[in-house]
Amino acid sequence: MARKVVIFGANGFVGGEFAKQFIENGDSVTSISRTGEPLGNESWYSKVDWKIGNALGTGFWENYLKDADVVVDTIGEYQENQNENLTFEKVNYQSALNIADAAEKNKVPVFVYISADDIPGANKRYISTKRDAENNLNKRSFRTVIMRPSTMVTDDDKVDSDSKYRSLPVSMVALAALDAVDNDKENVTLNVDDIDKL
Repeated sequence: MARKVVIFGANGFVGGEFAKQFIENGDSVTSISRTGEPLGNESWYSKVDWKIGNALGTGFWENYLKDADVVVDTIGEYQENQNENLTFEKVNYQSALNIADAAEKNKVPVFVYISADDIPGANKRYISTKRDAENNLNKRSFRTVIMRPSTMVTDDDKVDSDSKYRSLPVSMVALAALDAVDNDKENVTLNVDDIDKL
């Protein structure tokens, strides 16, 4: 049975791959982002219901989660932009809580969160805000699927498959998340090795 999937940021690199995988699975996809539909003419664009909304705050976008079966949060900030007040705390943590509040209000059963592995050299606040968001989400009424890749690349990029913190193709991460949405019955956190063996 087709599900209603709401993706925050399907106009981005990671969110776009999630949108494609859910569409190929036969699900309907709504994207919520600050800019709406992306430029270009990818064939799957016409299959997404593009909405404008800013998860950094609350607002009308919360209504787009009505009757959703799955919410996917791909919002993340690896480098802060102080000029626009885009801090780790605001982008990685508070936006996740705003989405989670709306998901609970709309009784969404599954929440997928794109986090990050403990990447060597990464800003400690970047990782800590991701962990704080994970901890909050895992206490909510919905089932969580938390993805912890290190970095994500296209299918064409070469990766060092022996490195503990190796990059993973974004398509692999999306497919592993889809598998967890379909098959796991409890909260699950998938690290690089967990994703790579699926």
